[in-house]
Amino acid sequence: MTLFIPKALYENEITKVLDEIRYSYGMLTRKGYIFGLIAIDQDAKIIAIDSGFDKKLNYWDLSSIGAALYGVARQAQDFFDTEELIRATLVFKDLLLYVKSVGEIQLEKKGKRDILVILLVDNDVNLGVLILQMKKFASKIRQSIIQNQSVMTKLQMNEDELKKHLRELKKKVFEST
Repeated sequence: MTLFIPKALYENEITKVLDEIRYSYGMLTRKGYIFGLIAIDQDAKIIAIDSGFDKKLNYWDLSSIGAALYGVARQAQDFFDTEELIRATLVFKDLLLYVKSVGEIQLEKKGKRDILVILLVDNDVNLGVLILQMKKFASKIRQSIIQNQSVMTKLQMNEDELKKHLRELKKKVFEST
């Protein structure tokens, strides 16, 4: 089943940066397969997906799983009283789900929000190169988010506003099928 993906998620400046990560990784290694890259906030609000995102994947579920993984990792960080969280990873026999914070965005109503990039890749991907690419492009992702007023407005939404927004998106999804 192919999911409808709203254009706002893959036709923006943040998507261009995610595409740059994918492209530069491919040019450097030509190894492994990237199923998708997603930029979200710590509450799983989807900011952007890369334009090569595998259309068979459910980007809603992937963002939720990525945010939950990051949340569990942050709880472990607090529990073990450790230094800054670097990344969180789930390794399966055939897949790897990787979540990395690329920095924080200061919001008027909500304070600082972590911006995360979620990667779903096969086991042949060179994760070290991808990590370097994400570090290289982190500031560009943050700048693109700050400059995108539509995204900043969505990140400011409270829970009720977000639910209303999601209902409107679902209507569009189900109208198109």
